[in-house]
Amino acid sequence: MIGFTRRGLAGGTLAAAAFGGARRGSAQALPKVRIWGASATVEAYHGFLFLGIPLGFYREQGVDAEFGTAAGSAAALQLVATNQAQLGYVGMETLILAKQRNPTLPVTAVFLQDRQNIYEVVVAEDSPIRSLADLRGKTIGVANLASGAIPSLRAMLADAGINPQTGVELVPVGNGAAAAAALRAGRVQALSLFRAQHAIIETLGYKLRYFTREQPSSALVTNTNFLRQNRDAMASTLRGVIAGSIFAQIAPQATVREHWKMFTRPTGISEEEALNRAAYVLRRASELWKRWDDPAVKWGDMTLAQWDAMQSFMVQQQLMDRAIDSNTLFTTELIETINRMDTAPIVARARAAGG
Repeated sequence: MIGFTRRGLAGGTLAAAAFGGARRGSAQALPKVRIWGASATVEAYHGFLFLGIPLGFYREQGVDAEFGTAAGSAAALQLVATNQAQLGYVGMETLILAKQRNPTLPVTAVFLQDRQNIYEVVVAEDSPIRSLADLRGKTIGVANLASGAIPSLRAMLADAGINPQTGVELVPVGNGAAAAAALRAGRVQALSLFRAQHAIIETLGYKLRYFTREQPSSALVTNTNFLRQNRDAMASTLRGVIAGSIFAQIAPQATVREHWKMFTRPTGISEEEALNRAAYVLRRASELWKRWDDPAVKWGDMTLAQWDAMQSFMVQQQLMDRAIDSNTLFTTELIETINRMDTAPIVARARAAGG
């Protein structure tokens, strides 16, 4: 696990940079909240989590936030369960499986971030494959044979009338350029990775056709005991996430530059090309979030039906043998509070920062 905090967490690696507030004296009295991602590396499309630190959104909402990342949802969930982190970005399936194994695990989802499915199937834009049914007998590239994309892929194949066990062949191809090369060379006829990876491949000059399955995929979870004792602090933290989400959608290039300040700029390509690539990936990834200008959807809102549907999917895919009570997985108690936030100043600031 790689940690980017002032002090570091158990099992983490202390980073050289400090991402706390610049006004240390005034920040000391604020509640401290650690926010943890679930990727081995931090990318610009994680801006909804980290932007609130350099841009001051969390301080403005009344919390002193630190940001770090863990190698996967399970690791992030463990940090939240032990209250070493107070907010974690995890896959919904990870939370469900953890709560099935340990019903008393003190972790609760409080904010639905990825409202659409991060896992997709793509083919080359000029491919003769026009529907999922056309994948019968074809070879599909996956990152590895333990990839989290595979259950979603199998469900999509089954929906298309293809036996997911015998109707296609799955081949590990990695991510990025390696996966793109496998598709271009014809070693695979399709890829099943996740939205950001498919967008990265598009930045390499590939044009893709997408197939997806409607379902949400990732949520922000908190320690249940922390939430009970620090409701206002968690609401403030989530408002910081809302601010970061708005800014990232409106000003993707400015978001990329903030990412570079915190985590360095990639080398080997020009600054302009690196900026354009990262901004494109961010724009594509943010399509899975609530749109900042869509008043019909509340920030972070989720329903019992969504969690029930996710569990039905997991039972069908034999990821679990039975569903549990979805009411034990999430709460919407903060949704009305955080959606009363005045977002106009954030919109204005993002527009002033430019695309």
